[in-house]
Amino acid sequence: MSDEHEPSGSDAGASRGRSPVFIALSSLAFVFLVMLGVYVTIPAREHKAPPLDPTAQSILDLQTSLQQAVDQLKALQQTVLSNQSETKQLSDQINALSGKLEALQQSFASAQQAPIAVLPTDQRPRRGAR
Repeated sequence: MSDEHEPSGSDAGASRGRSPVFIALSSLAFVFLVMLGVYVTIPAREHKAPPLDPTAQSILDLQTSLQQAVDQLKALQQTVLSNQSETKQLSDQINALSGKLEALQQSFASAQQAPIAVLPTDQRPRRGAR
């Protein structure tokens, strides 16, 4: 009779592979993988830059101020260009109106200087008035 608890040839190699060292290393690898999975899921904290020294902070402040000044100058230039365009348009309209006014004044002056045509009066004697 054969003993059921006796390892067969293929089972003997399998039980040798599960030695305490193998189990310990497998457990250690499993723990390492679990820790790695937990570490990956933790959101990374953003590293804050160390506070700047006063000189570097002053330089950053000056750069910010300079950028704001440049932006304001660009806006001012745009406003000036817009105003110049509007001024030219208004000047052209004034010149056109001045030309029309001069034409009207000349027309009025020539109308005043023209001899007034006298309408012929009826020189015939009236019938009832003798």
